[in-house]
Amino acid sequence: MQFAEHALPILAPYFAEFLGTFWVVFVAGLLSVTKSGNDEMWTPTGVAFAVMAAMYATNASSGGHLNPAVSLSFGLARKMYWGRVWTYVLVQVIAGVAAGGCVSVMMGQPLPVREPQAEYSLLDALVVEGIYSTIFSFVALNCLGSLQNNPKSARNQFFGLAVGFMAIAGGHPAGEVSDASFNPAITLGFLPFQTRSGGGGGPWMRSLLFAGVQAAGAVGAATLFFLVRPEELTALGFGGGVSSEGGLSCSRVCGAVNLCGRRKSHQQDEEDGEVSEEEVSEESVAVYRPPLAARILSEFIGTYVVVLTFGMCAVSAARAESVKTTTAGPKAVNPTQIAGGTHTMTPYAMGSAVLSMTYALGSVSGAHFNPAVTLAVACSSRDPYVWAEAPTRVISQASAAFAAGLTYLYVSRGSLTATEELGAGRYLPHLGPGENISWTAVDIGEAFCTMAIAYVVLCVTTVKSARYSKAPSTTSFEFGLAIGFSTMAGGWILEAVSGGMMNPAVSFGVGTADVLTVGMKNLGTASNLEHLATVSHALLRYVAWQLAGGVMASVLFWLTHPMLYKPDPLLMK
Repeated sequence: MQFAEHALPILAPYFAEFLGTFWVVFVAGLLSVTKSGNDEMWTPTGVAFAVMAAMYATNASSGGHLNPAVSLSFGLARKMYWGRVWTYVLVQVIAGVAAGGCVSVMMGQPLPVREPQAEYSLLDALVVEGIYSTIFSFVALNCLGSLQNNPKSARNQFFGLAVGFMAIAGGHPAGEVSDASFNPAITLGFLPFQTRSGGGGGPWMRSLLFAGVQAAGAVGAATLFFLVRPEELTALGFGGGVSSEGGLSCSRVCGAVNLCGRRKSHQQDEEDGEVSEEEVSEESVAVYRPPLAARILSEFIGTYVVVLTFGMCAVSAARAESVKTTTAGPKAVNPTQIAGGTHTMTPYAMGSAVLSMTYALGSVSGAHFNPAVTLAVACSSRDPYVWAEAPTRVISQASAAFAAGLTYLYVSRGSLTATEELGAGRYLPHLGPGENISWTAVDIGEAFCTMAIAYVVLCVTTVKSARYSKAPSTTSFEFGLAIGFSTMAGGWILEAVSGGMMNPAVSFGVGTADVLTVGMKNLGTASNLEHLATVSHALLRYVAWQLAGGVMASVLFWLTHPMLYKPDPLLMK
């Protein structure tokens, strides 16, 4: 009786973390053991749905971390005191080992070794695992821990969806490279029950490297969190009051993340506990607008994730298709025009990335991640600042696309080298029509599907007038689902037509990687210049029609929301 009255309330969060983490690792383990007999497209979805369910089930009791990297990011962001962080990490790892043991005993076989897949190197696998582990923890931190996404009067309902769909977004592109767990509890939970075969330092060393990279992602996540949300620094006492022009100095971010040992005097000891959002007045964040630097960085991060996911998935899909042999030998394909089978994963993963990053960063920059959407918002006059910001936003989005193109080009270099007989860039996505498809179909398809996405963004994120009382709020879950699902739908429609890019940033990233691939093989030759001209023409055509879709979306929005453009008689003199 005394245990139930005194000890159980203290231990309940740890029981919840154990149960939730056990379920996630158990599902991941069974899917990894049986995936050879199942459609592998649904393996990330199975893990993601387990994450969603467990997060919603355990959030009220423990916060629903279910991942040591997420707990570490909360500690670094000072959302949880370190005593609880380390206890969570220990409980999560124990739960992972218990789940791994149950799967091994249940299936009567060892668990698969965590190692690079296909032609990828260990470095490739660690890079991809590190990037997506960072983004996974970053999304969790933004959705579960940020003040803007969780006002006291209306905490958001989308945190589980955001984190779960990031598991889908990262699971498909990283699955072929690193086996995609993004969770040290899964990696370490599998470790005692893996097969002992394999070289390259042995399975234990590789698993420990993967777990280390996943945990290191927490540092990157906390740093990015403070960079895009400087109001969190103010809440911790770093700098002055909440201001839309608050600084983003390295000393403020470094002090908040606590990597340099700098702390405010009243925060010297971790026993002082976590800083709760209840300690920050609602008025201080109610009318807060992030500074320009935070908004631009937010657009960069979101666009980078979307373009990287598209490129990595297209490479993975093309590789899976091209290894199928025919009587003529291996089959060379254009990755952006693969229809049917498991290759629907590219629109699925890209839409999931858009959905997740929209939830994470919508309260910072509006989550455009697409120059056509930025143009639609500007033309519809839905943001008084967007015309002034549009050039910097577009530059940020284009820079992110360029960086993402370089990233997936670097990671895919092993696949390209291993199959040079089929031509450089065989696995990379290309700009252009699919088989038996005309350029007219490409133009119309890209314009209309981009228009649909931009129109949905305008409807679900910019309507805040009492005249449209049924419009989604920023703490409800509809807006991210609508944007992500419209991206998936458009991608599935256009995958065999134009590649389903529907975003000038994606088109730019794809074109950049394509040009660089051929350029590295034929530097300075006439064929290289000819290829550059071909790609440039295709890129201009894609971008022009996608931007036209953004303009059409603003016209449709004006036609369907006329009350937003009429003066309020109560405010008129």
